[in-house]
Amino acid sequence: MKRICVVLVVIVAFAIALQAQDPFTVVAPGLQSPRGLTFAPGGRLYVAVTGNGGNTGKIIEIRYPWNASPATRDVVTGLISVGAEGEFLGVDGISADSNGNIHAIMSASASGTGIEGSQLGHLLKVNTSGEINDLADVGDFDYQWSADHQSYAPHDFPDSNPYGVLVQAGNIYVADAGTNTLDVIRPNGSIQILAYFPNNIIADSTPTCIAKGPDGAFYVGTLALVDSIVFGHAAIVYRVDLSQTDPNDPAKVLSVATPWATGFWPINGCAFGSDGTFYASQLITNSNFGGGDVVKIPFANPSAAKVSLTNQSLLFPAGVAVGPDGAVYVSNGGAFVPFGEVVRLNNK
Repeated sequence: MKRICVVLVVIVAFAIALQAQDPFTVVAPGLQSPRGLTFAPGGRLYVAVTGNGGNTGKIIEIRYPWNASPATRDVVTGLISVGAEGEFLGVDGISADSNGNIHAIMSASASGTGIEGSQLGHLLKVNTSGEINDLADVGDFDYQWSADHQSYAPHDFPDSNPYGVLVQAGNIYVADAGTNTLDVIRPNGSIQILAYFPNNIIADSTPTCIAKGPDGAFYVGTLALVDSIVFGHAAIVYRVDLSQTDPNDPAKVLSVATPWATGFWPINGCAFGSDGTFYASQLITNSNFGGGDVVKIPFANPSAAKVSLTNQSLLFPAGVAVGPDGAVYVSNGGAFVPFGEVVRLNNK
């Protein structure tokens, strides 16, 4: 009898150890290209779901995603989704304000795609009842700006692809992965370019996400996909001190963004935890387009070795958010695969 008890204890301990080694827990499966994540008051996690063509884009709400069986519902449906180069263009970044309103940025632009009268490139505000208000056409504005500044990136401009969004103090900030800019959208709907992120060695920097740091500055992650494939981990996190920006001074627009942390594989989402830890999703970690991962570094030491949280077991991860429970949530399967999911990391 004693021997049987010992065996049972060993089996249970082994099962617990195996569970602890699992890098993540699936929170919401079966999503078509899930991308941006944002937490709103009351423990609600919102997810931008780009869709798979037509009007399949949507925004979903996951109530209390740390529960064993969280409730999920559609908040907005029918958003445009356009196929392009093996993935889909549509709703990408989202950010919640203190009142629970969701601000969502649609990728691309009417000017760049030729799809007139669509939501592409538009900044949308969704209130708590699911009603949509179109705030600004960021895509077309940025497309024109890139055409006017084609010398900055002769091989890539004109282009625009609004991708990351962050709401702060009444203003809304957008990272445009096509024009390589940080935009501010004022309450009156006017748009200004605050920062330009310089090109890498081969191709453009491609900023994808914005996170507010413990010091109040913005930290913007870049994809740097082509350079990373050729040279390895070429993505950079830039720091932008908003107090030093001046959209009317071209010299400041070109210089205000400074490298803060380097040596990342292509960054597709980023966030800070309450303790100042910086988290970034890496779309891939090798030139064969595999090994998606989430890594972390301390705010006080951005040159520290990056700690992998998922053992490179993710598949094209996108948005990252830190919940009120302290856990890290990630959109897994954000592109190139039929279905993705939102997962909660089992360590942080």
